[in-house]
Amino acid sequence: MTERLWSVYKETKRQTEDLIPVIATNSVNPDTIFANNEMSLRDIEIYGFDYDYTLAFYSRHLHTLIFNIARDILITNHRYPEDLRKYEYIPNFAVRGLHYDVQKALLMKIDAFHYIQLGTVYRGLHPVPDEEVIAMYEGSHVPLEIMSDFYGKSSHGHTMKQFMDIFSLPEMTLLCCVNDFFMRHNIDYEPVHLYKDVKEAIRDVHVKGIMYRAVEADIGNTFGSYCFA
Repeated sequence: MTERLWSVYKETKRQTEDLIPVIATNSVNPDTIFANNEMSLRDIEIYGFDYDYTLAFYSRHLHTLIFNIARDILITNHRYPEDLRKYEYIPNFAVRGLHYDVQKALLMKIDAFHYIQLGTVYRGLHPVPDEEVIAMYEGSHVPLEIMSDFYGKSSHGHTMKQFMDIFSLPEMTLLCCVNDFFMRHNIDYEPVHLYKDVKEAIRDVHVKGIMYRAVEADIGNTFGSYCFA
């Protein structure tokens, strides 16, 4: 097994070197290479890269694809109203790092000191007045015990989920769109169940390979539209 892995590694390295022009040694400033001067790469036999943003840069079209697939999963698998198809992905609606109050169905920006940034709180697709936010939270400070763990993991009953991943953008937008639909049509719903359904739909897009099959189905164009290496 070890020999086979080395063989694959060396062949891949050879093919890569054939594609990438060799950089002259005297053109590289060695002082700019390492952030950790206690480690030398000569001690490392094999190293690799995380695919995201190292070998591939994703464009906004991929977010649209994820949004559309997850929206359709809600309709087909979770029996959400067919009219949800009228909602489309909204570029620049959300940014990474926002928090979502699962129980109150509110999307917001919370700073490093756990204070809600007034003017950033949204219910559905519409901003919530500052005075209403202050009344709901009895101020603008959010206790640490209800905040999610690092990278937004809410595994201990926390009510605040933080969206840190680049793929969280379509998830936040879909959450707000579904909330908006129910509010516009005066449909009673349970915010926690809505959050879980959207989370499951987004998970299925990735885990079940739906997104990857959609890209592979049009490989000639999708690498130019959805991502490029």
